[in-house]
Amino acid sequence: MQYALLGDLHSNYKNTKAVLKHIEEIVPTAQMIGLGDLYECLIGKRKAAALTEHVPLEQATIIKKKFTELLTFPSIIGNQEERIAFVTGIQQFLNYEEKIVIKNATLMHGHQFDWNEHFEPTFPSYETPLLFFGHSHRAAIYINGVRTKIEYNQPIYVGDRTYEINVGAVVESRDWCLYDSEQMTVTFLQAPKNDSSN
Repeated sequence: MQYALLGDLHSNYKNTKAVLKHIEEIVPTAQMIGLGDLYECLIGKRKAAALTEHVPLEQATIIKKKFTELLTFPSIIGNQEERIAFVTGIQQFLNYEEKIVIKNATLMHGHQFDWNEHFEPTFPSYETPLLFFGHSHRAAIYINGVRTKIEYNQPIYVGDRTYEINVGAVVESRDWCLYDSEQMTVTFLQAPKNDSSN
């Protein structure tokens, strides 16, 4: 089966629409799954921790009808959704799973990991050969825990060992990742920058 994995949308309508259009053009039958941080929280971690009462939704996040209408696919939870729920008290933002397991792969956002001062993760234990994540906004494949440079549009065979794969960010670079669970390949892709997708 083919999976189109996308994460770190951060309420960006233009880039999200462009990525969804690209997925439809490249692999229209792929199962799309979000890797969290669909929304952008407008309140930082320190300010959120200092709040003494809930704030209105419009002060906490960018949420527009045309953007939410694009979110027709399942997703896992990200730290942005958790913080929006915390500062607003609106529980609907917690209605996402912590992780999703698909064939040979575990999907997590990545904010649950320990990150060092260089924003490199220490991976948790997982029971599948592959771990897909986001959070750092840097598309990469990790071999033995070391971030390795990737090339776009080149299928990478991942059926020979364990790998950790950062799918990149929609919000900044229109990144997404195609995972073929039958061929055991991963392909890093980017929606065209010249597609305005208004």
